[in-house]
Amino acid sequence: MPNYQSTRQAAKQTPNISYLSKDFDSIKSDLIDYLQRYFPDDYRDFNDASGGMAIIELLAYIGDTMSFYIDRQVNEGFLDRAIEEKNIFSLAQNLGYKPKFARPGLAELSVSATFDDSTSANSLFVLKKGSKVVTNFEPSVEFETLSDVDFGNASNRVTTKIGSTTQYSITSVSAMAGSTRTFSYKVNGAVPFLKLTLPNNNITEIVSVTASDGKEYFEVDNLAQGQIFTGYKNTTSSSGDAEYILQYKKIPYRFTRHVSSNGNTSIIFGSGTTDLQDSEIIPNPEDFVLPPTLRGSPSGFAPAVVDSSNFLKTSGLGYAPRDVTIDIKYRYGGGNATNVGPRTLNTFTSRVVSFKVSNYATSNPTIAQDVLGTLSVNNIDQATGGSDREGRTSIRQNALQFFNSQNRAVTLEDYQVRVLSMPTQFGSVFRSYARKDPNNILGVELITLARNASGALTLPTGALQNNIETYLRQFKSFSDTVRITGGRICDIGIDFTIVPNQDFNVNDALLDCFILLKRIFILENTNFSATLVISNLMARMQALNKVRSVVDFKITSKFGFIGGRAYSAYQCDIPANTENGIVYFPEDTCWELKYPNFD
Repeated sequence: MPNYQSTRQAAKQTPNISYLSKDFDSIKSDLIDYLQRYFPDDYRDFNDASGGMAIIELLAYIGDTMSFYIDRQVNEGFLDRAIEEKNIFSLAQNLGYKPKFARPGLAELSVSATFDDSTSANSLFVLKKGSKVVTNFEPSVEFETLSDVDFGNASNRVTTKIGSTTQYSITSVSAMAGSTRTFSYKVNGAVPFLKLTLPNNNITEIVSVTASDGKEYFEVDNLAQGQIFTGYKNTTSSSGDAEYILQYKKIPYRFTRHVSSNGNTSIIFGSGTTDLQDSEIIPNPEDFVLPPTLRGSPSGFAPAVVDSSNFLKTSGLGYAPRDVTIDIKYRYGGGNATNVGPRTLNTFTSRVVSFKVSNYATSNPTIAQDVLGTLSVNNIDQATGGSDREGRTSIRQNALQFFNSQNRAVTLEDYQVRVLSMPTQFGSVFRSYARKDPNNILGVELITLARNASGALTLPTGALQNNIETYLRQFKSFSDTVRITGGRICDIGIDFTIVPNQDFNVNDALLDCFILLKRIFILENTNFSATLVISNLMARMQALNKVRSVVDFKITSKFGFIGGRAYSAYQCDIPANTENGIVYFPEDTCWELKYPNFD
């Protein structure tokens, strides 16, 4: 019997497959080439109208589609190449950065009320924080006051006498755009990592999270963070530079916030489900060396009652609430639209009033209503700070920057920026400069200056320096030592001579020069290691319409007491620090035009 062998079996070889083709045309070409090479006698119809070609094109279509999805999924795994917003949000949060939704505008309100002189002592009241004010245009924008307005505090009010009445006005009441709401949730048994999604979008702030058993939960960057910055009222400092004394506080009851690309905000609680501390449920290994019946337990810990699952229920990530009602108070709303114009916030929609005299509203309803009827509000300046939610590009860049810094102070610039971000209630640093400590090769010297109540430069007090040291302790490297010192203040004066244009009065020309120099030498323009280019200053003065030429311009140093005015004790040698018409101030010195009306 003859032995027949098919053409396919005779021509079969080890396939040579190319894995470089990824688009439709190249995959189709590879399929045709494969058939022609390995099945030359079985299939020869490569006409575009044939059924076989239709199958080849379908396979090429599937290959092209799968290549696209593979490439897309790979790209979506990298923050700089991701396109889908939910992936950008997730990757950014994995790097520790929380994308920002719309942020609210802030406005300074002026609140006034008129009191009858005969009853004003008893009819004084406090407008509580949380009172709501809306704009006088549609769609209206709502603001909430952030502090109490106490008309009984004489130091904060401006009085205007009107016949037998007096109008009390308080002109610096902070208000924030948005509305505050409370979301309540009943928790039965403890749920590790309980996640609650709040009902409103674009939440700008979690005001408070409290439980019905009196516990308060604190927001942290991650659940492994067991302490936060807090403080107690500073009652010892007389300068008022630090309202609170900064300290750390351990917080077993905590939560973290998670935002998603659709605008939802969720809060996630900890995993701990035991009332015992971690150290109390970790047994002594010696207890398990011999049976307790043969020798006593060294620690008194009974191995027989050990539940191995307890070791997974650690409070190291915070306690999980159980058998309580959680109340989450939050504020939502914001965007560019909240930067409302001046004199547009003039209507109360909700007022929370507390009279100084208890039950005054019920015992004297007529007088109380008359006083409250005069209560008015307005914003002198435009609201600022409102912005829409971050775009994809902004999230990418901010997340990469956040990851690079790793929330640590490594470079000298890190120290300078970090101290400026200290919470304001613990004191405010106006200018900072970091350099290598000349007394310690591994140390950092942080030079700071603050501002006093009148806005002038001043040295940081002991309370403020202690707060800075406590604050930086969390961010500095273990081996770094930080020495905090006060900078030097160089009070300066300006002497100049001009020739006015012949069409203008000399006093008018001088007045324009004074106004220009006051604007140039505002305190916000000073910094450590600053320079002043005299030729540029003269050119700006000479550019004024009323000035023909600037004959002379000189910067002088003011120190000590001059004409009843107190200056810094530091005398800066201006001529010695001037070279080629440029004044170079020392690196630990800031200039200040302290009395612009005189100097």
